[in-house]
Amino acid sequence: MEPEDQTFCINTYLDRMAEAALGFGGTLDKFMGDGIMIFFGDPETKGVKEDALACLAMSKRMREIIIELQEIFSAQGIEKELHARFGIHTGYCNVGDFGSERRMDYTLLGRSVNLASRLESDGEIDKIHISAETHALVKDEYDCVSREEPIHVKGFDRPLQTFWVN
Repeated sequence: MEPEDQTFCINTYLDRMAEAALGFGGTLDKFMGDGIMIFFGDPETKGVKEDALACLAMSKRMREIIIELQEIFSAQGIEKELHARFGIHTGYCNVGDFGSERRMDYTLLGRSVNLASRLESDGEIDKIHISAETHALVKDEYDCVSREEPIHVKGFDRPLQTFWVN
């Protein structure tokens, strides 16, 4: 892909995803290449369940945006397919300013953050992959399917049951 096309695609994609995150009450943590780290619950929370529901609603909207962007890019002659994976976990973490005296970032750390990242990387394209903790909060509102086999996740002693959100 030509550099100008790549710049247009990534900036348009990140802009639309950031807009969706903020629209659902998420906190934009960072952009990592074409990935985005978003969290809910800090600096403001609507409660654990409502934050989980907002995160799922945001993710579903992001999947719609990907389809919209694919059409926009295609109309401009850019035929590369656009896909995303989503990893969501509900849990406690350490939120604050971390870094050095020269550069601080408002971010979050902990096992819950690591698990969400691992769910994303273990996920399938265009699917929302959630933990059992998130599933317990959203199962009455969203159609979820249990993965056939628990997954083995680095940093966790036993396999974890996870779910796909339809």
